[in-house]
Amino acid sequence: MKELYVSGYSKQEVSLIGLSLADFTPRWTERAAAPSYFVFGDGLLFTVEEREQGGAVCLYSRDGEGWRLADRRVITGSQLCHIAYSDRCKCLLGACYGTGEVFSLSVNVSEKRFGSMNSYLRQGRGELAAPGASRTHCVVLTTAQNIVCTANIAQDKLYLYNLVDGRLEDRREFQLPKRCGPRHIALQEGTARVYVLTEYSSEVIVISYAGEKPAILQRISTLREDFQGESFGSTLAFSPDGKFLYTANRGENTVAVFSVSRTGRLVPSSRQSCFGDWPRDLALVDDGRYVAIANQRSGNVVLCPRNAKTGEIGEPVRNLPLDQAACVKEYQGV
Repeated sequence: MKELYVSGYSKQEVSLIGLSLADFTPRWTERAAAPSYFVFGDGLLFTVEEREQGGAVCLYSRDGEGWRLADRRVITGSQLCHIAYSDRCKCLLGACYGTGEVFSLSVNVSEKRFGSMNSYLRQGRGELAAPGASRTHCVVLTTAQNIVCTANIAQDKLYLYNLVDGRLEDRREFQLPKRCGPRHIALQEGTARVYVLTEYSSEVIVISYAGEKPAILQRISTLREDFQGESFGSTLAFSPDGKFLYTANRGENTVAVFSVSRTGRLVPSSRQSCFGDWPRDLALVDDGRYVAIANQRSGNVVLCPRNAKTGEIGEPVRNLPLDQAACVKEYQGV
């Protein structure tokens, strides 16, 4: 059975919920500490505890229709905001926004516990490594799980590492336009392209690394041409067939849809309300039949049908209240 999981920042109420995707009925709830982001891997659930000072990652194992907390590891970097899991290397990768670190933590899958810290690296040198000057915001794996790509929002840079036996090695850097604020990354499978959503300039920057050196292929705004207020890009995701890219705009409170050309360039396709306030996350679920949107300030998660041919998003068919909703993902089992 397909399940949808959502989480929020709340420290007082239920902050992690597992739902039946068919009827949106909650099957499992947890009062976790600010699980602003989570991922699945090897039949396990990994969550963050995003804190101003320090933080932690938690490991849950399956327990009936829900999950049981099996291990927890304190992370010294502050505002741990994003994680990814490598089932090839059996390690959890993380990004600390507050202090600019990226790390790789080994996972003992059979014993359902964390192992040793493989790598723990501060991004930037000299002044760029100082507090506030380095803010790592996301960590993404290539399909082959041999390269880790991270975005440093304070430095307007992408950092790429080789993932070797769970260790982060041979760092490379790519400078993006100043003051754009790279926040999240999507990799298009089967191509040599990286799609970066920026927080400050609200655009998608398409980067090609097919040649000797990476190069910017396109910069395109995610906002309406006539939009006058403040807005900040939050996240992006491809449709399962790779024909459409979806981006969320906090402020304009929309999801912008782009069609993807054969060359990888984006063409504006449609735009829909997020049906709430401050869309922090979105996910394409049920084989792309729906788009799930987590709205932080209005505290709700909506499930909207999607037209696979046009990419358009329809009116919500489900609406779940969740205080400070932050992350939404589908789980299809092992």
